[in-house]
Amino acid sequence: MKILKYILSALLIIVVLIFAIGYVYTLGIRPDYSGEINLKGLSSPAEIYFDDYGVPHIFADNKEDMYMAFGYQHAQERLWQMELLRRLAPGRLSEVFGEIPNVVAADKLFRTLSIDQYSKESAKKLRSQGDTEMLRYLEAYLAGINAFIEDGYTPIEYTLTGLDKTPFVLEDVYNVLGYMCFSFAAAQRIDPWVTAVNAKVGAPYMPDLDIDIDPNSELIQNYPNYAAYEQLSAKATEIMDALPVPTWIGSNSWVIAPEKSATGQVLFANDPHISFAQPSVWYEAHLNTPDYEAYGYHVAGIPFAFLSHNRKTAVGLTMFENDDIDFFREEVNPENANQYKHNGEWKNFEIRTENIQIKGADDQPFEVKSSVHGPVVNNVVTGFDSLAPVSMWWVYTHLPNEMLEVAYEFNNLNDINDARAAASKIHAAGLNVMYGDAEGNVAWWASAKLPIRPDSVNSKMILPGTGEYDPVGYLPFSQNPQAENPDWNYVYSANNQPDSIAGGLYPGYYLPEDRALRIINLIEQDEKIDLQKMQDMLVDDKSLVIRNILAELLPEVQPESQTDRDALKVLSEWSGSHDTNEVGPTIYQAFIYRVMREATLDEMGDDLFIDFISTTTYKRSIGRMTMNKESVWWDNIDTDEKETRKDIVTAAFQSAVADLTEKLGTDINHWSWGKVHTVEHGHALQSVNALRPYFNAGPFEAGSSVEVINNLGFRMDGDSNYPVTFGPSTRRIVDFSNIDNSMSILPTGNSGNVFSPHYKDQAEMFVNGEFRPMLIDIKKIRELDRKLVLKDE
Repeated sequence: MKILKYILSALLIIVVLIFAIGYVYTLGIRPDYSGEINLKGLSSPAEIYFDDYGVPHIFADNKEDMYMAFGYQHAQERLWQMELLRRLAPGRLSEVFGEIPNVVAADKLFRTLSIDQYSKESAKKLRSQGDTEMLRYLEAYLAGINAFIEDGYTPIEYTLTGLDKTPFVLEDVYNVLGYMCFSFAAAQRIDPWVTAVNAKVGAPYMPDLDIDIDPNSELIQNYPNYAAYEQLSAKATEIMDALPVPTWIGSNSWVIAPEKSATGQVLFANDPHISFAQPSVWYEAHLNTPDYEAYGYHVAGIPFAFLSHNRKTAVGLTMFENDDIDFFREEVNPENANQYKHNGEWKNFEIRTENIQIKGADDQPFEVKSSVHGPVVNNVVTGFDSLAPVSMWWVYTHLPNEMLEVAYEFNNLNDINDARAAASKIHAAGLNVMYGDAEGNVAWWASAKLPIRPDSVNSKMILPGTGEYDPVGYLPFSQNPQAENPDWNYVYSANNQPDSIAGGLYPGYYLPEDRALRIINLIEQDEKIDLQKMQDMLVDDKSLVIRNILAELLPEVQPESQTDRDALKVLSEWSGSHDTNEVGPTIYQAFIYRVMREATLDEMGDDLFIDFISTTTYKRSIGRMTMNKESVWWDNIDTDEKETRKDIVTAAFQSAVADLTEKLGTDINHWSWGKVHTVEHGHALQSVNALRPYFNAGPFEAGSSVEVINNLGFRMDGDSNYPVTFGPSTRRIVDFSNIDNSMSILPTGNSGNVFSPHYKDQAEMFVNGEFRPMLIDIKKIRELDRKLVLKDE
């Protein structure tokens, strides 16, 4: 018995020691929020105060020290995220994750896009301009990051993946920016798909997809193998959806002028929509010197905030969704496979060899060809390289890169003129720049270099590359869509189609009008808008468009069972709101998916339909198709009969109810939205099941839905389950009547360190629609308990 007692005691001691060692280890690899740290290179000490949510408030005597301190602090919270982001554009993820098919494919895609080459050119150009202020601040920020890499702890992700820490350089900053700009783009997902669909079904089917094809300029005879173009679209979607970092999706913003504001001063709201990941995309920080102040939202690896405010100005962003990518099918010289025809001449492809290094496997070298239009993308899809080369022309890599200058200038605005000047420098990706200030100005600028294309060109199709379909220039910024201090006393953006410019609507991949209509509806409801109304709007979950669609479709539904009739009654009485306990959203999403599938699957086939539901085209076509009783899509081409909308919606409704009954039970009251609509913020290492509960945030039941203001979107796949994949990356309100009333929230937390108390301390607040203050009052900040001092000893 004594031996057993000794054994148990020894085992207990071992267990306690293991936990003690683990505890000590985790203490050593978490961020410091107090104390002193030696940071070599500072000219004077910098102080960092941390509020209750881990937002750093940095004070330094000059900007170089401020940015160096910020670089150190940013790295101790987000170094792993910086690492992944800097590796995307140069195609170096396989060095971290090994031979995972979608990771290797992502590396191949990004190396083909040649963003890394463009980043090197951009960095070289900036250095050639001499010792500019912006370059000094960039170098100070990078010095801070590298000081943490040299002297700070090693984040646990490096240990788990066996990756060594290496210094950051200026090219890394541009590569992070390049990835960000590409993730805004939609053409790589949609243009090949449009080409394939048009080839398969023809021009009469395209208007209800919100794509107008002129049959008199039909180019489809030039594309005998439409399936190959569909594969290009599918692969681009598959790669982007599988990335271990956030991608940019959409956004809302509105700015209320003093005449419409209950406070008598500008009220500003912004909630950029970005795919969810852990950590989330933005790092909040408040930067100060005696002559500078900016409260901003920063991307990992970039020192300047794209969303920021101070006591005088505020700037925010939404996606413009303009079309800034064209695909060209090159005509190859039959006598020389390394030449293509352009403007009547045979020109040589530029050719280089890329080599993907893969952890634990052999390198994968491959060849990249480029034409005058840009890189040839055939090699991204297996089997596509045997077809005519298709090259990608992208505004971003065809013009000088001033996007870092834009962010820098956003952080140094004095007035509306400064903001307009900064917005005018954006070339790609296109962004709606939203602005408000303490002087009472409000503005919106749709900012991008907008290509001028020949009149005959449909830029959503793959075009002949012989020269006559090339863009011929760019519109001047003064002709871009914009509004400054309009008579209606507010500006807004929800990724919807801007009004006509230069004699027509500018082509793009705009999202449907649902959110825009609701924003206008809520603003126009009240004579004056107050801070509480701004908060309520940001978490609003009601769709006016859904009610219009149901009013059109439900009268045609023929219920068969009692459950059908009960479900029909629920939808008929549903307000269009998406609370977690509502049943209407559950039925609607199952129903509308099946309406679209029943209408289009017979013409498109499985592959094209799967691609269709992952595009903005799907969202835009729901309203257009369902409202058109005579749409050609209603007839099933696989039957001898001519089906009508009534036939399709009845079959879709009955199928949806049967599926919900099977999955959720016969009691319709148990079909609550929160059961099927959940949010979990996934870490890059979430595939390791043992890590998932610690590294992920969630899951949580979630209200709201896709294309409502509180845009919590999901992939449609027909299984009546809707895990959220994207949503607001912050909900942010700036109140110029009292800047200390400004409010914010992040989806998970401000830290990217799993052992930090701020890793996911905002996650439940976010899903519950709560806000927290953005602390900017200097007196209150200096009274905070946690203070970290950085100094060169």
